[in-house]
Amino acid sequence: MQLMAKPERTYGLVVGIEKYHESQWNVLGGGQVHDALRFARWLCGCGVPQENIRLCLSSLVENDHLLGECELRVELATEQNLYDIVTNFLSQQSGDLLYIFWAGHGLISAERERRLICADATQQSWLNLDLNSLLLLLGSDRFGIRHHVCIIDACANYFLETHGRPTNLGGRIFPSGKPRTDSQQFVLLAAREGETAKVNTAEKTGYFSQAVREALAQANGSFPPNMLAVAEQVKQQFQTLDKKQLPTYFYYRNGDGDQEKYHYNPFDIPHNIQQSNAIKFVGRDNQLEKLHQLLQLNDVVVISDETGQGGVGKTELAIQYSWQHLEDYPGGCCWLNPQGTELGTQLVEFGMVNFPNFNPPQELSLNGKVAYCWRNWQAGKVLLVFDDVKDWQHIKDYLPAKGSRFKVLITTRINTGLTYPSLPLGELSPDAALELLTQLLGCDRVEKELEFAQKLCQFVGNIPIGLYQVAAYSREPRRVLC
Repeated sequence: MQLMAKPERTYGLVVGIEKYHESQWNVLGGGQVHDALRFARWLCGCGVPQENIRLCLSSLVENDHLLGECELRVELATEQNLYDIVTNFLSQQSGDLLYIFWAGHGLISAERERRLICADATQQSWLNLDLNSLLLLLGSDRFGIRHHVCIIDACANYFLETHGRPTNLGGRIFPSGKPRTDSQQFVLLAAREGETAKVNTAEKTGYFSQAVREALAQANGSFPPNMLAVAEQVKQQFQTLDKKQLPTYFYYRNGDGDQEKYHYNPFDIPHNIQQSNAIKFVGRDNQLEKLHQLLQLNDVVVISDETGQGGVGKTELAIQYSWQHLEDYPGGCCWLNPQGTELGTQLVEFGMVNFPNFNPPQELSLNGKVAYCWRNWQAGKVLLVFDDVKDWQHIKDYLPAKGSRFKVLITTRINTGLTYPSLPLGELSPDAALELLTQLLGCDRVEKELEFAQKLCQFVGNIPIGLYQVAAYSREPRRVLC
């Protein structure tokens, strides 16, 4: 992606938030302000006028000195101020290119919208900006700057309820207008859905922001740099790091009314993935990686229970995999329950809800409508999840043709009758079981009764469901572990 832009007609909105009104959300040691200042300096070094750069920071006390050393005017990183800058200042400018850099907390709402948490957010008022609506505004006729590059170093967690987050986040939705036909937009995100953006606390920088800086530095002074090349270099660097975080990007070009996507927009991928009920997912990283490898090599993969007793986390592993690899399946992820409504009906309803112009003829039989699904499903690789299969006969008529673009993941307690590659799950390791129990009961409580806690893990066979049951029992009034 090579844009044409003059530095003097380039603008920047640079945000770094490490201190929040809700002090427990503060980033230990910081780093976000450092990263924002470094990006602002990069813009200045490229010849972008200082008056074109709006710098919004919220620093920890230990990093306040950085603000005094900055030559740019520093503004508040509050929801209202950021909204005003976008709608009242930037939208009125006539320019070639806008850079938006954000380093701070982010999350995925219950509606799968990426939200950016502002500095004045609290537990009672989750003040945030809706990234998707911001992108729509930038690409509309209500925004004067033609092209846009957004670099977002923020988490993309989706487990709202497990951290006491409200289902309805509220937040600022930006106005929009008619799409422009001469606008290009590139968005580079630090993490895929379900992932967290890691911070190098020793160096006070986000790993993603650092990788972006290094990629920009190798652009050989060309301005603006080719963002596709930058993004690919960033992704390659992360593949060498063990951070369980993979940057992703998408790109729009609205020339002649067409839309061109170099990477699938995660906002557009249809799914009905279950929300996780796990307090923390532990001890299964190797199985997640193995599962992904199996699905790349096979049409159908089974997650089975080698204990035969249940509760080992088959469904949870499928949920985690579906969320973490959703972008690998641009055709969508359809979650099917063999114990619920007839499977064929579930497939047809998924298509009718999620795909435009998806209307199976009413005169078709149910089998005919299922065949219609396979022929008219949204383009791209698809993941089908059959969860908790108790009888192979119940699902065999609803499997897509072998060698198609559909991948099938089956969870079952009993593997009888299934000849597909299997990933058996058993007990957690003793360390992982103790880690999960600690998350459930709290570090102080487990440390006081560590030896007995270890024996409890052994007593339930280091099985996740057993640990949840023990924790629920121990949380009752006046209960102690022993």
